[in-house]
Parts: sequence; C-alpha cells; structure tokens
Amino acid sequence: MPRAALVTGAARRIGRAVALDLAEAGFAVAIHYSRSAGEAQAVAAEIIGRGGMAVALAADLAREDEAASLATRASLALGPLGVLVNNASTFERDDALGATRESWDLHMEVNLRAPFVLTQAFARQLPEGGEGVVVNLLDQRVWNLTPHFTTYTLSKAG
Repeated sequence: MPRAALVTGAARRIGRAVALDLAEAGFAVAIHYSRSAGEAQAVAAEIIGRGGMAVALAADLAREDEAASLATRASLALGPLGVLVNNASTFERDDALGATRESWDLHMEVNLRAPFVLTQAFARQLPEGGEGVVVNLLDQRVWNLTPHFTTYTLSKAG
C-alpha cells in the first residue's frame, strides 16, 4: 500500500489529530482545508518539523470539480495515495420544518457526495493491482438523533 494519505478537514480537531497520527506512522500527509488556511499550513509545518512530508491543499467540497480533483492534486504532490480519510463535514443547525433547499444541498454535497467523489478519484489513482484504505468518519448524531440538525443527520446517515 502506498505510504501517502489524504485527510479532509485536517486543519483542526479530529482531522488534525488523524493527520498527525498518520505522519507519526510514516505517511506523507495531504492536509485538506476549505477556509482554515493558516491552521492547515501550521499542521503541515508541524509534520515537516518532525521530519515528515506534508502539504496543505485547499478545496471547497461543495463544488464537485474541486472534490474530484483533490485526490489527484494530493497524489501529484506526495505520490500515490494509500489512505483516504473522509473527515470534513458541514454542520449547520436546521430542523425538519425550517430546513431549506440550500441547507439540504450544502449538507448533501459536502457530507455525502464529496466523500463518494473523492473515493472514486482515490481508487482511480491507485497503482494497478494496488490496494488502499478509505475511512469515512461519522458522528454520534447518526445514532443519537436530534431534531436540531436535520439535513446534517440525513447527509451523514447516507
């Protein structure tokens, strides 16, 4: 398996921790971010400072073209990817009566469509006969439902 990984939403919180752990395990890591450029660059600098290899890559996962190109950009920067961690998500409050088409579309694009598109792109860049690992992170709200995050919960349950 190639020793490079792409972690979406890796500038902060769980994504950051996953990226640092993968780097500690010897993986080169592509740190995806949407709006957290400074934090993503800091994670990359931390990995590089520890002797690892990392790159921070921006992409708006609500845009299919940007999601589709992210795995390719990561593999061009680091070599073939062996690991994809779909961690990034949009998490906005809405309820069943107040949810809008805009909220629905945003949650579905980022939380459901983008991981699917990324997984396809990831599989395409694997070397012939190569294997890889895809990790899709969920949220406890999928099992412990709340009425305050309707479209988020539906998108993550998908």
